[in-house]
Amino acid sequence: MLPVSELIQVARGLASSDALRSAAPRRFAAWADVAPVVIWNVCMHCNMHCPHCYASAVASPSPSDLSFAEGARLLDDLAEVGVRVVIFSGGEPLLRPDLLDLLRHARSLGIAPQLSTNGVLIDEACAERLAQAGVAYVGVSIDGSPDFNDAYRGLEGGYEAALTGLCNARDAGIRTGLRMTLTQRNRDQLPDMLEVAAAARIDRFYLSHLVYSGRGHKVAGDDLTRDELRSTLSWLFEKAEEWVDRGERPSIVTGSNDSDGVFLLRWMAERYGREATRDVRRLLMERGGNSAGERIINVDSRGRVHPDQFWRAASFGDVRKQPLSAILEHPLRDQLRRRLDFLKGRCGRCSENQLCRGSHRERALAYHRDPWASDPACVMEDAEIAPITAWAPRKGEREGATA
Repeated sequence: MLPVSELIQVARGLASSDALRSAAPRRFAAWADVAPVVIWNVCMHCNMHCPHCYASAVASPSPSDLSFAEGARLLDDLAEVGVRVVIFSGGEPLLRPDLLDLLRHARSLGIAPQLSTNGVLIDEACAERLAQAGVAYVGVSIDGSPDFNDAYRGLEGGYEAALTGLCNARDAGIRTGLRMTLTQRNRDQLPDMLEVAAAARIDRFYLSHLVYSGRGHKVAGDDLTRDELRSTLSWLFEKAEEWVDRGERPSIVTGSNDSDGVFLLRWMAERYGREATRDVRRLLMERGGNSAGERIINVDSRGRVHPDQFWRAASFGDVRKQPLSAILEHPLRDQLRRRLDFLKGRCGRCSENQLCRGSHRERALAYHRDPWASDPACVMEDAEIAPITAWAPRKGEREGATA
């Protein structure tokens, strides 16, 4: 997640980099110094059917989901290895009958539970129960106007119910975020959705890029072109700047494409001058770009552990069969920590790859069938990441070859 608004404040001298580090210490810590944030898919069934669902959620509950006892043991193990944030996701997590008990158990262990949901089940009573269970943040997905969202996500009345759910969570004192997954089909609705978030006094607007995982693999062709991505991000950064100047919320963040950070840095340099970006560059270096398998891991509904919620083809192990401490010693985690040694193509040659660390390996795997190939959704132009001819070919690569 790229905290666009906060980084603009640093570049503008409206906030210090030290203040941002203090506000989000996990985001700007060395890999070895922080236990991962865990996204746990507590179930795989959902009351919507979104075409870009990374989990390929289904309509009916599965008997393979971890039981309450297994889930409680998982949370015990997570606390034991130092995990302090668990994002409860799905499917639709609020369809799980014992969710509140799991949330309370997490809180009792010193874990801050967060909720990723479609929001339609959060009535006032539910919002109060979530707040009492210690939920620190609720993120709700809405992908466009009422007509578009309801048809796209497969639930009539879904837009109104989701927005109402967000407002109920807000009124219960929970921090809230509105998440929109950007595609060709809803790009034109981005300005309106930002205004919806502002009017509803939501804390965060999260623009998520499309990841070609689960059902998302079938709609990869809906992703924006590089030129479209760049123009959209430039507009979004200007909007964040405008709201920073006015002292208004929501704060704007982007996710699922770490090349956004490199593009933001260049946007800032052109706008404020290179000197103003020095602290932002340091923060981005500390943030370290994509952290799948490092600062974030995923546990699916059956207990299998993945580098993140999108990368289901790779598994570190199974909590039903192995202790979590052993699972976290999987060799792939070390490879991901050293991923700059393995990146190929544009990502491998990029002079700025320390800032994004190759972005999403899942997109590379889906597009190139190679997890170390280039992320096809990189927003940077070749000339901005250094001409390929300026670099010597890697061993076994022919001159000028790209992934």
